[in-house]
Amino acid sequence: MAFSAPASRSELAEINITPLVDVMLVLLVIFMVTAPMLSRPIEAMLPQATPPVTRIEPPNDLVLKVGMAGHYTLDDRPVTLSELRARLEDARIADPRTVLQVEAADDADYQQLVSALAQAEASGIGNIAMRN
Repeated sequence: MAFSAPASRSELAEINITPLVDVMLVLLVIFMVTAPMLSRPIEAMLPQATPPVTRIEPPNDLVLKVGMAGHYTLDDRPVTLSELRARLEDARIADPRTVLQVEAADDADYQQLVSALAQAEASGIGNIAMRN
């Protein structure tokens, strides 16, 4: 690149790019030498996931049927309202994930169903399902 000087001077000013090229070549060589050193793989021992081998068993299901005239059956065995709480507590202690499925007959008294649900709650069973 040349600059023109005033008419009185006969000298021409030029930019000398040789030192610039020398600096750029030195930087290129430095980057070429250091780049392979930066891209070396890092040896690391990573933890490996192991699949669980425990088999999950389904929770214990109990079926409580509320019939007419105060008849209760727990898993097709007749029980009284006073026995119901003890049997449900035993089932909950045996398996805390016990699910109680309550089924009421169409002509069952609402108070009988509420009494059975109160006994189930008092026994500590947390999973109660209503069936048709």
